[in-house]
Amino acid sequence: MRTIRPYDFVFIIDPLETLVPAHDTSVALMEAAQSAGHRVLVTTIADLALTAGQATARCREIRLRLAVVFEDAQVTDTDWYIASPPRRIPLNTAAAVFMRTDPPVEARYLRATFILDFVDPATTLLINSPAGLRAANEKIFALRLPEFVPETVVSADREEIVQLVRRWGNAVLKPTDGMAGRGVLLLRSDDPNLRSLLDTATVRGRDHVIVQKYLPAAAESGDRRVIVLDGAPIGALRRLAGAEDFRCNMAAGARVRADTVRDRDRAICRRLGPELVSRGLYFAGIDIIGDMLIEVNVTSPTGIREIDALSGTRLAAEVIDWVGRQCAARERARSTPST
Repeated sequence: MRTIRPYDFVFIIDPLETLVPAHDTSVALMEAAQSAGHRVLVTTIADLALTAGQATARCREIRLRLAVVFEDAQVTDTDWYIASPPRRIPLNTAAAVFMRTDPPVEARYLRATFILDFVDPATTLLINSPAGLRAANEKIFALRLPEFVPETVVSADREEIVQLVRRWGNAVLKPTDGMAGRGVLLLRSDDPNLRSLLDTATVRGRDHVIVQKYLPAAAESGDRRVIVLDGAPIGALRRLAGAEDFRCNMAAGARVRADTVRDRDRAICRRLGPELVSRGLYFAGIDIIGDMLIEVNVTSPTGIREIDALSGTRLAAEVIDWVGRQCAARERARSTPST
């Protein structure tokens, strides 16, 4: 097996003090990178800059105290990292840049992707591509595969949504740019507050929302997060809503259970994978209820911590190993004389 030499990996994340190290996939990836001998540098959107056509970032090198698994969960120290003083570096000098800032994908986030457009993809692997991040709205991108998604409408028309809910009986409404279950509503045809909820969610008909037919499988067996690397599923997790909530998001208190990659996941990824890879979206998390694709998460997909703890897998190391091989391939391509 070819030995991959150490590289500099830059992680664009939310501020370190806001991360939950026992849960965040970003921390799992940084730990795996450190364990593989790579240098881990962290920065934030606010620390990105563009000068003379060159993307730079004020970065801190960090050393992490590795998490351990205890009773099917990751456990970390309170003081889980040591950070060096910041210094500004050109991002083209890094072997890989991980864009891992949480949504929403608003003006601040989009400006960061415009800066990252100046990073040369022939020199530096971008995970994920800034153009791809702009193109793939996490709530809407799945609609490119209509055969795999439940009945869905994207609309700002409150009356149209009322009629849909009446026809379906129950529906789920989502903001187009949210995460972690924020702003997700269960709409019932017999709810006297239905029109008021829609006034708020659409800002009285100004903003589009996602409305999907409710799938009873969500209450029966929760949903499944499937981790996708280079277009292929590599691991899965089941999430079950809490007793007083219908949302299956871990941030909303959902319980997690071990799961495995299934034939349906592979079928979805055979169609979805090429769409993702062609846009430079190499690392994703897809959400599935029953056998239906619900969302395609590409900004900061999570779940690796829980999958590795529950299933005994090493997905974080698998991702970092893949990244290292891609970086080595870019290095070889640059050193090979053109004919």
